[in-house]
Amino acid sequence: MSPVLLWFLVGIGFLVVELAVPGFVIFFFGLGAWCTAMAVYFFSLSLSGQLSVFLATSLVTLLLLRAWLRGVFSGFSQQEDDSVNVEPEASTGVVTEDIRPPARGRVKYGGSFWQAEAEEMISTGTVVNIIEQNNLLVKVEPVERRED
Repeated sequence: MSPVLLWFLVGIGFLVVELAVPGFVIFFFGLGAWCTAMAVYFFSLSLSGQLSVFLATSLVTLLLLRAWLRGVFSGFSQQEDDSVNVEPEASTGVVTEDIRPPARGRVKYGGSFWQAEAEEMISTGTVVNIIEQNNLLVKVEPVERRED
């Protein structure tokens, strides 16, 4: 088998492995293998020369192109403050586990169960207003208190 074909197939192998392994690093070894195949096609290189070309091109492409290509492949994304699109203002929930400050309880709200904290003791079954949502934690108060 010719070294050019061998390096080309090794490059394809690295690219296939990249699909199964996260991290976006093995891809550059595939590029290094393809660069080595081109170098062997144009120049007569010994095995140590081929390995040197492979190592050098893999590292150079990794260092120079990884950040840029990662941005190209991942695209643009917008950070959302919470994982569930729920409006905390004017929302209510039901306490499913007593909230005893400073300990947290649990609230059913927006179709899910959330960890909840409050400034006062709130017992199970109480309807509460959601005051604030911070990631997976909600701050609540009893409905009666807010209406006063």
